[in-house]
Parts: sequence; C-alpha cells; structure tokens
Amino acid sequence: MKVDSRMRLQYRIQSGIFLLLFIALMVVLAWISNRYPLSIDMSANQRNSLSQESARLVAGIEFPLEVTLFVSPINESKPLLETLFERYHLLQSNIVVTSLNPDLHPDLLRAHDIRYDGEVLLEYRGRSEKVSQVSEAAVSSAIQRLLRQGERWLVFLEGHGERNPYGEANHDFSLLATQLASKGYRVEVLNLTQSSSIPKNTNVLILASPKVALLPGEIDLLREHIESGGNLLWLADPEQAIEGLDMLADLLAIEFLPGIIVDPNSQLMGLDRSDFALVGEYPRHPITQNLGSLSLFPQAQALEFHGEDSWQQQIFLRSDSRSWNETGELRGEIFNGDHEDENQGPLNIGLTLARSHQTDAGELFDQRVAIVGDADFISNRYLGNGSNLEIGINLLNWLSHDDQLIAISPRPAPDTRLELSQEKQLFIALLFLVVMPLGLLASGLRIWLKRRNR
Repeated sequence: MKVDSRMRLQYRIQSGIFLLLFIALMVVLAWISNRYPLSIDMSANQRNSLSQESARLVAGIEFPLEVTLFVSPINESKPLLETLFERYHLLQSNIVVTSLNPDLHPDLLRAHDIRYDGEVLLEYRGRSEKVSQVSEAAVSSAIQRLLRQGERWLVFLEGHGERNPYGEANHDFSLLATQLASKGYRVEVLNLTQSSSIPKNTNVLILASPKVALLPGEIDLLREHIESGGNLLWLADPEQAIEGLDMLADLLAIEFLPGIIVDPNSQLMGLDRSDFALVGEYPRHPITQNLGSLSLFPQAQALEFHGEDSWQQQIFLRSDSRSWNETGELRGEIFNGDHEDENQGPLNIGLTLARSHQTDAGELFDQRVAIVGDADFISNRYLGNGSNLEIGINLLNWLSHDDQLIAISPRPAPDTRLELSQEKQLFIALLFLVVMPLGLLASGLRIWLKRRNR
C-alpha cells in the first residue's frame, strides 16, 4: 500500500491524539492515587500495615488529631516512627503528623514536659497524651484514651488534712490534677461532713493520707462505697491517722507493716538519706507494663494482703531485696534486724484488688481498689522523678477501667529466614558456581568459533 503525505498526516494526528490521551490518563491516575491512596501489604501476617483494631479506632476520629514527633535527625528510630504514623495518616486524613527536632524547640519541650528523644505528643480537642515507648499498641491506646466518651470523675476526700488536688504546696497534687484534666478527667473534692453520701457518678474515690481521724459516719460511708462496688485509691502514708481506718484495712484484708522502708540504693541518686525506696523492677501488671525508668517513693510503708479468694490481688510496686522496714529512729547508722518487727525486702509498696460485683439489675462489673504505702510519690515535689507521673496516670487509668484498651500483639515475620536442606543447597551451589559459568564459557567459545570461521 502506497503511503502518501495525507496518510502520514493522519498517522501523526492519531499518534498525537494517543499521546495526549495517554498523558491525560496518567494525570488522572496520579490525581486519583493522591486523592484516594491505596496500599496493599503483601508481607507475611501483614506486619507492614496497621491492625484491624487500629483501623477501626482511627475511623472514628471526627476532628483533627495533631501528632508531634520530637525526634532528632540522628535518632536511628526516626524512619520507623515516621513510617508508623504515615500509616495512621493514610487511614485517617484527620491525623496530622509533624516531626520536630527537639534541640531546636526547647520551649515546646518545657511546655509539654518532653524528656526523651523520640517521644511523641498527641493532641485532640484540648486533651493530650504522651507516648515514650512508641509502638502500634501504645499509640492506639493513647488515641483511644483521647477519644473516650463520657467524663471520668475523680473525687478526692477532704476535711482531714488530706493532700489537696488544687493546692500548690510541695505535698499537694495540683501538678497531677493538671495532667489528669488534660486527659479528660474531672477532678473534684468531697467533704463527707457536708455531704450525706458519695456521688453515684464517682469513678474513683481517692483517700490521700488523712492526718485527722475520720468520723464514724464517714467511715460508714466509705464502707458502703466499697460494699456497693465502688472503686477506691488509698494512698497511705506512715503518718496518716489510722484511727477509724483500721476498719477499712480489715474490710480490704490489708495490713500495714510498722516503720518506714529503708533502701540503701537511694544513695545512688546522691540522696543523703536512706528513707527513700527506689523501684527499678516492676511486677507484671497493666499499671507498670510499659515503664522504662526508676520510680522514687519517699518515706513509704510496706503492706501485705491477708484476704481470701473474694479479692483477686496483684502486686505492682515492690522495693528492692536490700531494703527493709526500719522501725527505729532514722539517725546515725541504721541496720536491718536491730528490732524484732523489721522485715527483709523485697517489700510490697503498692497492690491492687479486684473482684466481680453485681448491680441491682443483675449486671456484673469489675470493682477495683488500689492501695499504695506512699502519697508523696505523686506530690508536686516528687512527681517529676523517674516514672512517678506515669505510675500515677496509669494507676488512675486502671482504676477507672481505661486499661481495657487495644491489645495488639507484635506480628512475627515468618519469611525472614530461608531454610534449605543440604541437597537443595548443593544443587544451588552447583547451578550457580559450576553449571552457569560453564554454560557462559561454552556459549562464548561457540560464538568465537563461528566468527573465526567466517
């Protein structure tokens, strides 16, 4: 067929139209991929994508969730952190991720109490959560706490010299109350002499080391609160007024050992006193599962549980094996065993009690109680030491049933190792080290001989 100039023009027009349509198609596909990103995780166990639990969680985010990564450029974890939060952003456009060099923003470090390189701050509708040990489970749990519906009421008893959640003194709890308010808690105080009952919407009732004995009527209200299934946090300093509270101790089957816990390890912190208990190893418990640093307990007392099967008891704070409860005067050199009622550590500082309780309508719920032999560790003076703040927050999360968050197990990677039998290894070795080199050599000789005979 003869191709004239007219047909060549048609071919050129057709080629130009095809090229324009192809470019337009690529532009549309690029716009669609940017507008509606799609990723497919083909790795074993889908370990390179978020779990279904996290995906369902972030689907409920209706307002902007600001994520700030305080990570330096030299931090080896920076690519992993950015990759993890990019997965959250791809699933939910309301999640806005910002990465900042902590060395360039000291004002933000002070404002948000950022202590570690690689710490993450999440902010949602005026509330905030910090994540130090970053993982999908920890991040999703923090997001769920920010998204939780309804108010959590923390009620502090007052009127007997207890620690004040609004007080600015060193022994008060205003710094802790500020942290709790930022996480969605409502912090209130209650004077039982002015109220005939404990409010029904109280999530956690907090008894913070009263210095004056409670009245018999107040003790009765505490007993009714516990018998009806109410949650309780008892911060029991050695100098608390135990008169009247012995009934509460009997009800909970708790015994306080005499004296103050003495820990020689406290001298490692440069303290010129030994009545500070250092806790570096934590028993297995939801309250302490993600702690990575020491915690400090000034002038704590030890406690023991002597209850039966009605309560499920767990220890979550325990002193070092070198510690003991000193019952003598803390002057000069002190020794373990110079008094009969002294016990060698480890000693229990904090324990939790839980049991199943039934409402009037027949519904079952979990009642929780926590007793700590120290109130100073979350006071304004000592809250910033080690993991004290994390323990205080986790403790109240557990008591208010906010520990039932996302439990995401790390997904193993079964395809990271290649296991071959000796026969297969020998076959591969012969194939790549003998057969293929000889084949290439024979092919080269064959081509060389053909060209030589031409």
